[in-house]
Amino acid sequence: MRTAIILILTAIPLWAADPRTTSWIRGTAPLTEALQKIALDVHDVRWNDDAVTVESAGLSLRSFGILQAGPFDAQQAVRHFTYRIPRDPKPALKPVPTPLGVVGAFVNGVPIYNSAAVLSYRNANLWHADIVSFLDDGTRTAQGWLRSGQERTPTAPLLQALLAQSDRHSPLIGFALDGYPIYGPYGWDGAGQVRRFCSSYAVRRKLDRSRLPTGSLLTPEQEGPTVDSDFPAGTFVEDYEYVAGSGDLDEHNGRFAVTPEFPEGTYAYFLATTETGKLAYPYLIGPTFRGEYAPLDLTGYREHSISKGLRLLTKGPGEFVFQSEYPVLEQVHERQMHVVVVSQDLAFFDHVHPEPLAGGLYRLDYKFPQAGKYWVFSDHTPPGQPQTISRFAVVADGPAVFHEPPNNESAQEVTVSGVTASLSTNGPLRTGQDVRLQFHVGVTDLEPYLGSWGHIMIASWDRTDFIHAHPVEGPSPLASPGDFWSHSHGTPGPSPDLIETVTGFNRPGIYKIWLQVQLQGQVLTFPWVVRVSEGKPAVSQSSLIPKGAVLVTVSAAGYSPARIEILADTATTLAFRRTDAQNCAGKVVFPELGISKDLPVGETVLVPLAARKAGTLHFACGMGMFKGSVVVR
Repeated sequence: MRTAIILILTAIPLWAADPRTTSWIRGTAPLTEALQKIALDVHDVRWNDDAVTVESAGLSLRSFGILQAGPFDAQQAVRHFTYRIPRDPKPALKPVPTPLGVVGAFVNGVPIYNSAAVLSYRNANLWHADIVSFLDDGTRTAQGWLRSGQERTPTAPLLQALLAQSDRHSPLIGFALDGYPIYGPYGWDGAGQVRRFCSSYAVRRKLDRSRLPTGSLLTPEQEGPTVDSDFPAGTFVEDYEYVAGSGDLDEHNGRFAVTPEFPEGTYAYFLATTETGKLAYPYLIGPTFRGEYAPLDLTGYREHSISKGLRLLTKGPGEFVFQSEYPVLEQVHERQMHVVVVSQDLAFFDHVHPEPLAGGLYRLDYKFPQAGKYWVFSDHTPPGQPQTISRFAVVADGPAVFHEPPNNESAQEVTVSGVTASLSTNGPLRTGQDVRLQFHVGVTDLEPYLGSWGHIMIASWDRTDFIHAHPVEGPSPLASPGDFWSHSHGTPGPSPDLIETVTGFNRPGIYKIWLQVQLQGQVLTFPWVVRVSEGKPAVSQSSLIPKGAVLVTVSAAGYSPARIEILADTATTLAFRRTDAQNCAGKVVFPELGISKDLPVGETVLVPLAARKAGTLHFACGMGMFKGSVVVR
């Protein structure tokens, strides 16, 4: 059997004019409509002057084992893969991040996944589990981290054959989406001798999970877990860094080389291994492609506008691309980006989520209900940044039929799809004050929606102010033991009979409030119109800050500073000063200390901290949305 596998790998014709068209292992079964969904190996290969298009169901009896494993992909579902491989790949002028998903194809038609699994710490899309190491260890599972009594995942025979053939050039095993070939671990060096090509990546020398490998300092809620037995170095792909000159392969995990299929030489990726035959990060393809790769053809798109660093590109009616300067965004409430579409008269409301692509691109195809002017709000959180709301004005072509925004308050009760909900407050709505919004929904079997029991959106009559709030459900600055890979703001337990949130308004006027909940798989949206009056201006009390205290400013951007460093065995006082009410930070909670204090707008609240040994304390707002840390050194 092993000999047969080796023959399969070495059967690629050396005389082939273009290995990108001839190297694929074709299935032998006649492709009926039913078999197209389950037939093995490659179903179809077609090409033109620009690219080769390969189709398969991603199934094969020739398994590369861990290298092709996608345990968090829906293996039980019918799949169809279409790979587009450029025939004349071009080196990229600047690094092109690989997508968090398929990055290439093996010659048997099985997808090659990014080694950064879809599994990330607290499901926040910032600290991605190293999927190969994750499975190769044998003590880690998607449900929990430490599991005793499990054996190491066995190496697939095809992978064993690749590792064993150390006396010859490794076979071509696939192509990356940028068009460059991928080989096993052995190639020809400059002298024509066969040798194993080594990775140039290593665990970061000063591994600090408060920073990404790029050096970006994260906010406390975005930090990775402490390096310990639960999360040893190498747990996440972000634990690694490229060390130039330390190995044979570059930052993309490849090199220029002469190969059997490309005797004139080509850039190629190689399977990285250690001297003992273990797989080495980044395995096949690094965090970036060597060649040009565009997850979306942007031809025909034009730049619409820029808001708070986020670009909006448009093409035709309702074709949108949001372009972030950051390769990834934090996943908050199960999505990297929440988009809310509101009509000019506030009558129409929709909450949708663009499709994340590689390189900071997010695609949204949207059909407006009628012509007229709309406001598109993007709620997203970049690494190291607080929650950010970008605002765009978009016009749907045609004669508009919208009316002026409402100027009268609506009824307290609203009925949607036979369900009645009511809104009450803790008093008159005034600017500069904490406002507690209480929603009574007349059902007892609500389901969590996007990680919460409800989502509350608020827009001012002129669409200038926009708030995306969530129910007060208690702070959760720390992951629950044994549940490191999921995150929900929703408190476990039965459906609540009351949904409430705390927010504030900076300007008087008419506002519209939408509450979204989920019932039997259907999202219900309840609207209210409210009027906010002018309140008394907040009075600064800066004189109350004692000498030597650390001032922490609290605003819509969160805590500043969010990370505070103090000396061990030294008592310290934190002075929290909240500057405005348009945030959820009306309370600060120190869970390890059992401290909970209200933060009225304009006042300074002192939190004395007794002398402590080295370690970290966490604090958060009452809703668990804003987080901070005190690092004791």
